[in-house]
Amino acid sequence: MSNFASLGLGARALQAAQRGLELSGQNISNVNTAGYSRQRLDQVAQGSAAVPALFSRSNGMGDGVLVRGADRIRDEFLEARAQQVRGTQASAATAQATLGSVEAVFGEPGSTGLQAQMASFWNTWHDIANDPTGAAPRHQMLEVATSLAGSFARTSQQLSQQWADTREQLSATVSAVNRSAEDIARLNDAIRAANASGTPSNELADQRDDLVLRLGESVGAVGRLGTDGTVTVTVGGTPLVSGSRASALAVSGPTSYPGGSGPVTVTWAASGTPATLSGGSTQGMLTALTTTIPGYVSSLDSVAGKLAGAVNAQQAAGFDRTGAAGAAIFGGTSAATMTVTLTDPQGVAASSAPPPAYDGDNATSMAGHLTDPAGADATYRAVIVELGVQSQGATRQAGVQDVMMRQVDSARLGASSVSLDEEMTNLMTYQHAYEAAARFVSVIDSALDSLMNMAR
Repeated sequence: MSNFASLGLGARALQAAQRGLELSGQNISNVNTAGYSRQRLDQVAQGSAAVPALFSRSNGMGDGVLVRGADRIRDEFLEARAQQVRGTQASAATAQATLGSVEAVFGEPGSTGLQAQMASFWNTWHDIANDPTGAAPRHQMLEVATSLAGSFARTSQQLSQQWADTREQLSATVSAVNRSAEDIARLNDAIRAANASGTPSNELADQRDDLVLRLGESVGAVGRLGTDGTVTVTVGGTPLVSGSRASALAVSGPTSYPGGSGPVTVTWAASGTPATLSGGSTQGMLTALTTTIPGYVSSLDSVAGKLAGAVNAQQAAGFDRTGAAGAAIFGGTSAATMTVTLTDPQGVAASSAPPPAYDGDNATSMAGHLTDPAGADATYRAVIVELGVQSQGATRQAGVQDVMMRQVDSARLGASSVSLDEEMTNLMTYQHAYEAAARFVSVIDSALDSLMNMAR
């Protein structure tokens, strides 16, 4: 190797050390950047020519270092695992939030809940039984009945509003998913073009993979890295993003509850085929819209129906102050439409026999429905117990998934995040390498200078 070739070798060593210093600076400056993956210098020894040429021969000493680029440190297995775990965790967290909101609507146990109000309603009949001809107990019963009917309607309305809010949130989430899919497709195209031209694309890949991770949280999407550097994102096995092409999802079904026909579904916009969701907040919201909230609205309607049926039937079995059979007290076909139809206190059927008998026996029988094992109170208690059990189960499940997500994220970030201690070590290593290469170039320059002086 000639001294002039040695200068080239030294120059390449200087460039490699300088590139290493710049790369460490890039890592350090992005230590707090979300989604950034640390980069490592990819350098190899550059050998001498293996095939001799007519006017050149190799002495086998090598030709220095060759910097091929910067590798992005990322564990694809941990990234795929994080996408799956985040999807499951988001679905569990959404289920927990839904059941927590339903519990807040019912407000049990509490002095203002339906359980306490139904008990208060039955107890007013004891007062009527003790004073079957008095007007005050009758007025009080009708006021409590009106308040109870309003509470049933209000509870049903709040559940319907929760359904509508969840439906709106689902539409917003699906719209965000479609925007993210389009962004991933554009980044895929840019990364493929950069790779083809030899331009670094690590930062673009970080942005894309962060979007894929968010899609995992939203719809349980999974990304698979291709040989050309692009990522194929699938939802339930169907491609959402393939190369530079992105598909779109849509939400179909009613926008209010109750209303419309058929359930709310997430479909592929182009074909209308239902999308298979394996996780994500979208799956949790769909479960809330199709199962959880409608189920508790139906249970509330059942309680209201049992209450109204028992009261109206017992009322019809007695006689009011005019001697007529008792008229219905409650009207409506569901909790939302429940009302008090009896407005005249004289129409309360307290007696089991027509006048002049005012025995109050029918009022006593009415009050006895409080302890009916198959009545409205028992049914309502069973609904609240089931709600509590489901909410506790959802909370435990969300807690387990949260721990799993933190563990996977810790392992993933341990592989890809920036370590300041490691970067400080790299800085000193590249600094010494730069100084050594500079010294090498200085020695070769001095040797060349001596050689030139000898030739004069």
